[in-house]
This record gives sequence, structure tokens and C-alpha cells, in this order.
Amino acid sequence: MRKIKFRAIDAVSGKGWVTGELVHNQKVTRTGLEPRTMVGGYEVRPVTVGQFTGLCDRYGMEIYEGDIVQWNKDRRLYVVEFRRGMFYASVEPCNPHIYGGFPLWFLCEEEQHCAIVGNCHDNPELLKKK
Repeated sequence: MRKIKFRAIDAVSGKGWVTGELVHNQKVTRTGLEPRTMVGGYEVRPVTVGQFTGLCDRYGMEIYEGDIVQWNKDRRLYVVEFRRGMFYASVEPCNPHIYGGFPLWFLCEEEQHCAIVGNCHDNPELLKKK
């Protein structure tokens, strides 16, 4: 059974990544209650939350939603997304005029390893221009 955990950028420092359980709750402010997203006990930026896929790259690094991986077979970049009930490696966000992708497990098979080269939040330059 795979471990369910999440990763996100710490909202206070804005720099560090934290991992752990995902919690949605509220915080008390002078104006009332405001929603808050927490991972591993830290308040985080909600747009940076990504779930652990249960898979690792060829170097043993855990792959999360939002990671950008390079497939050894075609050397293209893929963005890890959750689509239709599975983790999916989409070629579209990083490659102009190329469409589609593969189930993430396919890129992580023994002979067709992939490697994490960045993520959508720290490395937006790897994404194609809209």
C-alpha cells in the first residue's frame, strides 16, 4: 500500500518545501475566520500542494504532482498531474505543438527510467510559454 503524503511551499518563509499530512482548517483573525491549508503542521501556499505519487525517479527521489520529469527514452520533459484517477505524465506543458502523455508508472519502469529535473513552482522556465 502506498504512503499518502503531500508536499507544499511553507507560506511563512515562502522558501522551503514541507512534507506530511494535508489538513484544511481555519485560523482566527481580527476579521473572523479564514481558511488555511497545512502540510506537516506548517501553513502552506495552497497552489503549491502536490500529492506523493508512490513512485520514485531513477535516483530514488520521490515524485510528486507538479514535478517535471525527463524520460530517458525520448529526452522530453513531462509534468506530473493527477488525471482521471491516476498520476499522469503530460508532455503538453513543456513541449510546444506536442500533445498527450503517459501514465506515470510507464515512465518509471525498470528499463525506461525518468529523472526529476524540477517542478512547476521553482522552475517555471521549463514550461512552454502560453
